[in-house]
Amino acid sequence: MYTLTVTYDENLATRQTWKIQDSLEAFSHFLSFKDWGFANEFSTVNLEMPNGKMYTKIFYRGGRVVTK
Repeated sequence: MYTLTVTYDENLATRQTWKIQDSLEAFSHFLSFKDWGFANEFSTVNLEMPNGKMYTKIFYRGGRVVTK
């Protein structure tokens, strides 16, 4: 099971989480995020894989993107 989580400005009230079975669908959704969305300063997108590895993208309002 893959877990995709999006958080805006570290505000847990705005957190959205999806549970996805298919790896291709999970990565497709993860890669579909292109900007900060509804965040005031930044948004964080996490993709957690079944083996515990996590991919993270942080979008800052100024245009900077950090991927881990």
